[in-house]
Amino acid sequence: MAYELRELASPDDWEAMHRIRLQVLFTAERHPELIYDRAHPHDIEPAHSKFVLMLDGAPIGTTRLDPRGEGGIVRLVAIVPQLQRQGHGSVLEALLIDYARAHGMKRLWLNAARDAVGFYEKLGWSAEVWDEQELLTFARDCVQMTKPI
Repeated sequence: MAYELRELASPDDWEAMHRIRLQVLFTAERHPELIYDRAHPHDIEPAHSKFVLMLDGAPIGTTRLDPRGEGGIVRLVAIVPQLQRQGHGSVLEALLIDYARAHGMKRLWLNAARDAVGFYEKLGWSAEVWDEQELLTFARDCVQMTKPI
C-alpha cells in the first residue's frame, strides 16, 4: 500500500476533499443545522494547508492544518466510511506530523469529536482546553486535545 498526504493542487483534489467531508463530517445526522460551504474563508485562506490522503492513487481521507503560534490546529479530519477503523487515520496523523515538523511546528491542537477521543489518546494526544471561544461555538460538542511533536 502506497500512501501520500498531498496538499490540494488540482480541482480533482478539491473535489475529493469536499466529497469526503460531506460523506463523513457534514452529514445530516452529525450537523443537521449546518450548510456546508465549499468556499469557506478558512479553506481558501492561503496560510491554511489543505490535504487529501491518497492510498494507491485514490483519495481516502482529508484534513486541514491551520498555523497557530508554535504549532498548528488540525481541522476536519476524515477517512471515507468504508475504510475507517483500518489504520488509515493513524497513517494520516503520522504523515501530518511529518509535514508539521518540516514546517517548524512544535505542537498540534485539535477539536476531537467525542467518539474519536479514544483514538487520539492512543496516538498520544491529551485533553486540554486551548481555545474556550471555539468550545462556545462550532466545537461545543468536542473535546479539545493537544500533542507535542
